Amino acid sequence: MNLQTSVIIRDYLRPAMLPTTWCPGCGLGIIMSSIAQAIHYQGLRKDDVAMISGIGCTGRMSGYMDFNSIHTTHGRAPAFATGLKMARPDMHVFVIMGDGDAMSIGGNHLLSAMRRNIDVTAIVVNNSIYGLTGGQTSPTTPRDSKTATARHRTFERAMELEVLARAAGAPFFARATVNHTASLTKLVERAMQISGFALIEVISNCHVLYGRMNDTPEAATMIARMDVQTWRSTPALQKRAERAVRMTAAGATPVEPEDVDGFEGMSSDQRKDRGVIIENRGSVGFSRRYHSLLEELGNDRRSGGE
Repeated sequence: MNLQTSVIIRDYLRPAMLPTTWCPGCGLGIIMSSIAQAIHYQGLRKDDVAMISGIGCTGRMSGYMDFNSIHTTHGRAPAFATGLKMARPDMHVFVIMGDGDAMSIGGNHLLSAMRRNIDVTAIVVNNSIYGLTGGQTSPTTPRDSKTATARHRTFERAMELEVLARAAGAPFFARATVNHTASLTKLVERAMQISGFALIEVISNCHVLYGRMNDTPEAATMIARMDVQTWRSTPALQKRAERAVRMTAAGATPVEPEDVDGFEGMSSDQRKDRGVIIENRGSVGFSRRYHSLLEELGNDRRSGGE
């Protein structure tokens, strides 16, 4: 981490709440850094940003960052964020969730927020486990993995957040890992520019619980193996490597997975593309549509009364 990045992050934290309770090597610190940098580069005032989180290791982030924040109940962060965004459409609302928080206990709230197209930036940290409560199997735990509740290995299929996003009609979905921090920061920036529900799935590491039970007890080893699970470079990352442009550059030509070398011999279930997967910049968020409707109704009433 360079000096400039350190100064940026420091300005967006609450010193009284530090140090964090996260395990050394946890990817959550990287994700928090990327969010702070993205907000800084987009020029948002801290008073204009709200961060809503649920319960779990990821849920603690709202307490560490110096924004308007709500630490809600398990799985209910999208519901609280919906209420806040409807009451204050001028605020930029971040919803921070873990995989179990978002896709199991709060699955119905996540689906409803995507279906309604609530104008928030949602980040789901997928570390394949329930970290805070002891390492139980989560909805995204890979099949044949060991957990505290599956000592003889899991046999269920893992849920795919991308599939849920497509089914619910989310206008933006992207996937990144904590192994590519510059790309993650720019993905957050790009999501912030979407009108509607913008969702980023961040593949992170829980080496203490998931890793120790699955032969990856070191953080560096587990993070490096993410490139085996999701491949080193997705179309978006490959584009950045080949062309020195920002991911948010206007008119950038997308690169399809089939056009990128390195996928040979890797089945589709072994490869999860990272980068921007769904993007609809013509989307109009729910709160904007709702308040426009209220304004139209108010004008009609005033016109009728004259």
